[in-house]
Amino acid sequence: MKKLYAIFTAALLLCIFTACTTTKKETKATLSKQPERMFWKITGTDANGLPSTVYIQGTFHLADDRAYPLADQVLDAWDSADRLVGEVSLADYASLPTEIQTLVIKSYLNAKGQNILDKLSDEQIETLNSYLSEEMAEQMAIFEPWCMTTTLSGMLYTESGLSPELGLDNLFIEQAVEEERDIEGLDELQTQLDVLCYGDYDTQLAMLQEMLDELNDPTEINEFTNALYEAYLADDVTEITKLFETEEKMEKAAQPFYEDYYKTVYADRNEDWARDITSYLQQGGTTFIFAGAAHWLGDKSVFSYLRKMGTIR
Repeated sequence: MKKLYAIFTAALLLCIFTACTTTKKETKATLSKQPERMFWKITGTDANGLPSTVYIQGTFHLADDRAYPLADQVLDAWDSADRLVGEVSLADYASLPTEIQTLVIKSYLNAKGQNILDKLSDEQIETLNSYLSEEMAEQMAIFEPWCMTTTLSGMLYTESGLSPELGLDNLFIEQAVEEERDIEGLDELQTQLDVLCYGDYDTQLAMLQEMLDELNDPTEINEFTNALYEAYLADDVTEITKLFETEEKMEKAAQPFYEDYYKTVYADRNEDWARDITSYLQQGGTTFIFAGAAHWLGDKSVFSYLRKMGTIR
């Protein structure tokens, strides 16, 4: 009798441990790249063992008409989602203009009377004036350099023929407003603002000077932007990853602060986003996320952190 009891107990324990092991394996979700452009699906289970799905649409913040129409499968995923998530929440997006105005005022105070024009070469000033009027350049010169860099970036991308108004992020935000649906944020608004005005005055100045040197002959920048966008339209994950990694390597070699910049802008945020996605899967239902394509590619992507965390296979 004791022998039978021992056998039964051993068999029961084996079943329990096998079940535990099986359950642990099943908690890992499955990531699959979908046929649609920069579109992924994570399939798993929530905390109660019920089906849980996260759709991810990698976006390009600028676009033209060739980015549309979106695939039916993407639109269906959007329509079926219980939760919509962007880089920032809809409430934060609405408050962005006011927050930037406040940031610009702080930028003037942080500049402490410094004038950017005093720190640029004649050639850099000439390039600056070819994009901004002399009056506008003089007005912006008393603020921190990030203000001028951001303005020049916007003008440069406009010249490329791509528009932020046609960017997928803008489309999804407008769609959510029209449908009276909320959007949660992967980032706090302050995180995005910190990226916008990254670095101290000297670091921002170095970034501005580098941009002005490149704008002296914008061919290379335009070629990079166009190559990136064409690869995006073609859903060429390999090419986009290569372009981003090459650019990152070159910038890190040129300026040591880019090591921390890329960590702040990509790696740190990607790790935070991976934690958010893990939480969405545990909460259950269907989540639709739209955010910049670069965050989902490479060895420090959100997906890489999800694998490290054991959330996905």
